[in-house]
Amino acid sequence: MKKIEYSEYEENIPRDDSVKEVMAAATNILVFADNTEKNLRDKLIRKGFNEEAIDAAVDKMKEAGLINDARLMRSVSEYLADKKLYGRARIKLELQKKGFDKQLIGENFNECISGVDFKENCLKLVHKKKLSEKIKDSKTARAVTAALARYGYGYVEIKYAYTRLLEENEED
Repeated sequence: MKKIEYSEYEENIPRDDSVKEVMAAATNILVFADNTEKNLRDKLIRKGFNEEAIDAAVDKMKEAGLINDARLMRSVSEYLADKKLYGRARIKLELQKKGFDKQLIGENFNECISGVDFKENCLKLVHKKKLSEKIKDSKTARAVTAALARYGYGYVEIKYAYTRLLEENEED
């Protein structure tokens, strides 16, 4: 009798799965990295599990606290603000890219970033990227302003950074 090999073509064929199997697969996915509920569902669907079993498994995992998009969103927001020095707008964009629900972002975003001083972060970014050295005239100042805007900073934060830079230069 010939042994049937599992092929990548069978990966997308839905099969009748038990919730335990789906939970085991989901746990294996979560061991490597936290995932949003949407990303986890997408990965399980790509593995070929049926949607009813996925729904039941995800519900059980949410009840157990293994999937918590609000907690994960807070963690990701803090990382993006503290380590990447992103501004508000860029953090929102990155959260959407990572698969967080727009409604969840809208409801919890201000709470997630409540402890972040974006004015100081903008100034830190200017120092980290040595952008102050690039400001020579109005044309290069516009380029630096555009770079800071791409990082997600608004007018108030950028103006604050420029004001502080001028103060620092006066002290030297």
